[in-house]
Amino acid sequence: MIDVLELPFDQYQRYRLTADLLEELRAPNERLRVLDVGGRTALLRSFLPNDEVRLVDVEASAERGLVLGSGAALPFKDASFDAVCAFDTLEHVPPPLRRDFVRECARVAKRWVLLAGPYEAPRVVEAEQALQRFLREKLKTEHRYLNEHREHGLPIRADTERELAAAGGKVASFGHANLERWLVGMCFSMYMDDDPALRGLAKSFHRYYNRELFRSDHGDQVYRHVVVAAFRGAKLPEARGALDPAVTPRGAAAPFERLSEELMAFDRERAAWRDERDALRQVARDLETDLAGHRATLADARARISEREEVIGDLETDLAGHRASLAELQAVRAREAEAFAAVRAELERELTNQRDALQALQLRVHGLEAHAAELENALASRGHELEAEREARRAVEVELERLRGYSRELEAATNRANELATRLNGELVGALEKLERTGKELAATRGELDLARADNAALRAELRSRWKNLKRGISIRKPRY
Repeated sequence: MIDVLELPFDQYQRYRLTADLLEELRAPNERLRVLDVGGRTALLRSFLPNDEVRLVDVEASAERGLVLGSGAALPFKDASFDAVCAFDTLEHVPPPLRRDFVRECARVAKRWVLLAGPYEAPRVVEAEQALQRFLREKLKTEHRYLNEHREHGLPIRADTERELAAAGGKVASFGHANLERWLVGMCFSMYMDDDPALRGLAKSFHRYYNRELFRSDHGDQVYRHVVVAAFRGAKLPEARGALDPAVTPRGAAAPFERLSEELMAFDRERAAWRDERDALRQVARDLETDLAGHRATLADARARISEREEVIGDLETDLAGHRASLAELQAVRAREAEAFAAVRAELERELTNQRDALQALQLRVHGLEAHAAELENALASRGHELEAEREARRAVEVELERLRGYSRELEAATNRANELATRLNGELVGALEKLERTGKELAATRGELDLARADNAALRAELRSRWKNLKRGISIRKPRY
């Protein structure tokens, strides 16, 4: 069983007042059979824990015993319930069906009908429109139920009272929820519910109102009325035990003022936090852009590395060729040196006669040595160029390693996102399994209902047979009811 004092004050208002009116009407220790039309939340059971509360709604829920059906065509017999209630429901019924809704509630009620909700009045409409503007402009959201109020229009209280009276009921209406206080409270409530950090404070706010202000909150213009109809001689409530005099308790406004100050301070801080969050999101977008640029740079670097590897391969081929040429030159030099030594020995023997030939041979040797020096210088220069290329390659490899680090960080972020997606998928599968179980339970309930209808048809047939036999035995006419 939930703690009803922590319910949103707007919910608590409608259920608490209706439950207190029923408490005034019941006999001592009497257990009532109550139908909640539009009651898929089953909140009325928490306010009437000792009564039998049945639920009917056009929308399904997991609540025990919920019957799917329209309030404009209730699937119950006449006078099936001691009391029939509806809480902020009639305004969501399309206008062409509202008359049937009220008549159906009266039909299945044995003693009382209690219809709680807002009814058409200029200031009520203005208050709802002000709340809608607050939600749109401040919280950037729409409220499904308030929008339906505007789409359908609020019901006319006089029309509802007239329909209940036409069905044979004595009718009275009880107003509740000072309109200005309701509007301020709803703005507070919606604002706090919008931010998870404030929801604990919202419970304290609702508890304070429900415990301290509810019973006196019915003066001046009000947001909601409970229209009560009594049938078959049942009495109407007077609400003396349900409500205190409409006088705001001393000091009751002080907590609202403190709450307003705290919420304004929080709103200022939240605005700064949202600015910081937007800035961080922009940084994230910039980082994504930078990462895309780095990826392009990495691709270019890889292409340059491939090109330079080809150049290095060509240089290494050239170097191998130069080394072969050098080896060949060294071999030639060795052979020339041997030849020179032989010639020199010969020249020494023939120095006098062969001086000119010796000088020519020396010039040739000097030319060969100069050519060898040029080849060595060219080889040294080529080696320096190769070393510079290797340094450039090492710089590219360093840049490549840094980009690989960025890639690993991106991969880790992707893995975390995948883990979150897997967990959310598991939760979705669990929710689907729960929905499937609910569907099976609903199918079982429909099966039991079909069996009950079959048993009812068989019983009716048996009763008709007995009546015919009795009629033949005593020869009387069937009475008219």
